[in-house]
Amino acid sequence: MPLIYEPSGKAREYSPLALNHWTGCDHGCQYCYVPAMMLRFRPDYKHAEPKPRDMVAELERELARPGGPPRAQILLSFTGDPYCQAEEKAGHTRKVLELLLRYGCAVAVLTKGGKRCLRDIDLFGWFGQRVKVGATLTFDSPKDSRRWEPNAALPEDRLDTLKVLYGKGIKTWASFEPVIQPEQTLRLIERTLPYLDQYKIGKWNHDARAKAIDWATFALKAVTILRKAGKQFYVKADLQEHCPVSLRPEEIDADSLALKADEQLALI
Repeated sequence: MPLIYEPSGKAREYSPLALNHWTGCDHGCQYCYVPAMMLRFRPDYKHAEPKPRDMVAELERELARPGGPPRAQILLSFTGDPYCQAEEKAGHTRKVLELLLRYGCAVAVLTKGGKRCLRDIDLFGWFGQRVKVGATLTFDSPKDSRRWEPNAALPEDRLDTLKVLYGKGIKTWASFEPVIQPEQTLRLIERTLPYLDQYKIGKWNHDARAKAIDWATFALKAVTILRKAGKQFYVKADLQEHCPVSLRPEEIDADSLALKADEQLALI
């Protein structure tokens, strides 16, 4: 199975392609599906393990195959956070980014690691328009964040990181999912308007408590805010069905926000 693959199901809404160079995460988010999924296949799973060292060499072999590297956007990543706490010592993400940069790939980074990603801000700059760096934004309350995401960066840390990236001319984005406290999510959307380029809006799944939330009102408010601000955004399929207003084609096209690789570099 190739390291760079096309995700399926709900994951496909995030990116045409993905690369999982970490297995698991050490943020301990209560709503995360990965630990339960991993334990089904790996009873010895203990969170946040970088793929074997030879994975980088294998990735380079894959990128160098006839036909060139993939031109569609590659997400880092689904089964682990590229800037989890363990990445500070491992430096695994930087090695992967250096390869993807060399081969002209387009990359979307999604993390709850806050300022840890800034150690690679030089690489992001070299990517130019072929990279976007984002954060999962769930709460604006540090107390709620600590309860649900005990080892992830606090909300202000994630927001400050996005400001720094935006200030350096790096494309920024955020995933607003899960939406556990809709009013907090709406406040986060409002707060990030000055320094966030793209938005992906979802809901809260796999929890009975989500049934008590008025998703139609939340969807209407979120769409109204983003349209008024002229922002690029995508409404995930599970929230689309609750939206009381007609959504535009680009607002329901999962690939409308995806980046593309550099055609000349992709042919090396």
